[in-house]
Amino acid sequence: MSSGMITLSLRTVQQLRTEASIERVKISKASADLVRYCEQQTKSYPLLMGIPALETPFKDKKLCIIL
Repeated sequence: MSSGMITLSLRTVQQLRTEASIERVKISKASADLVRYCEQQTKSYPLLMGIPALETPFKDKKLCIIL
């Protein structure tokens, strides 16, 4: 093997060791946390709760009169 291949192999092994040492979160815990977060945010999310009629910026301020 050439020295370039050995260097590349050593870097690859080091990268794999680094990635293997990262602590992972189980999918079941991550999804449960995500569901809990979404349920907590529904009280303040306007698209789920709706915008009160007095506070909506999209409501026309004047009446439409057709002559």
